[in-house]
Amino acid sequence: MKYGALLMAAALCVGSAGDPPVVDGVKVEEGVRLFKAKKFDRSYALLIPAAKAGDPKAQFYVGLLYDMGSIAMMDKARAVEWYRKAAEQGYADAQYDMGVMFSKGEGIYKDLEEARHWYEKAAARGHGYALYNLGVVWERGYGVRPDWSRAREYYRRALEKGVAKAGYNLANHYYLGRGVPKDLRQAYAYYQKAAELGHSGAQFHLGWMLQQGEGVPVDLQAAKKWYREAAINGSREGAWNYGLMLQAEKDPEASYWKARGKR
Repeated sequence: MKYGALLMAAALCVGSAGDPPVVDGVKVEEGVRLFKAKKFDRSYALLIPAAKAGDPKAQFYVGLLYDMGSIAMMDKARAVEWYRKAAEQGYADAQYDMGVMFSKGEGIYKDLEEARHWYEKAAARGHGYALYNLGVVWERGYGVRPDWSRAREYYRRALEKGVAKAGYNLANHYYLGRGVPKDLRQAYAYYQKAAELGHSGAQFHLGWMLQQGEGVPVDLQAAKKWYREAAINGSREGAWNYGLMLQAEKDPEASYWKARGKR
C-alpha cells in the first residue's frame, strides 16, 4: 500500500481532528435518570462531557442541574448559559426555560419581550407549557396590550397538549364572561376537561356548578364526588364543601374534612 493510501486509511479509522466529539447516548440517558433520582453529582459527571460536546439534551439537563439541583450546585447564571446552548439548537424544553428565566429575571436581566420570544419558539415546537404561558402573557398584558381572544387561542392549544390549567383558565373566561358572552355550559365543559386532568380548582368548580345547578342539572352525588377529588388534591374550599355535604348526611367523616377546609 502506498504511503498516501496508508494516511487515508488511518484517517478513516480515527477521524479528522476537526470531527465533532462522539456523544455517548447511553450515558446521557443514564445522566437524565440520575437527575430524576436526585443523584445530582453522579448525573453531572455523566452529562457534562456530552454537554460540552454539543448534545442539546445533555446541555438542557446540565442547565437544570445548575437551576434546580443541589444547593451547592445552584448557579442561575450558568443555568441560563447551558439552557441557551440547547435552546439555540432548537431544544424546546430549553427554549421554554429561557422564557421562564427572562420572565423572572433569574440568572439574567428581566425582559418580558425576550421571554415571549423564547416561549414562541418553544410553542412553535408544540411545547404545552410554552403555549400556556403565552396565553397568560396575552391575558395579563405582560409586555403586550392584553388580548383575551389571543389568550384563549393559546389556552386551547395548550389544553390539547394536556395542560390542565389552560382548561381552567378557558373555563373562567366563559364563566365570568371575560371577553366573550357568559356561557355556563361552555365553562362547565372546560372545567370538566381540566378536572379530569387533575386540576383541583376545576374540580371544585364542577362540584359547585353541579350542586347549584349552574349550566347543568343539579346532581348532588356528582357534586360530592368532585368536591372530594378537589379536597384530595389540596383544595381547602373543596374540603369544606365536601365536609358540609357529609354533615348533611350525618356522616362521621364530616368533621375531618371540614377541619381541612376553608369557608
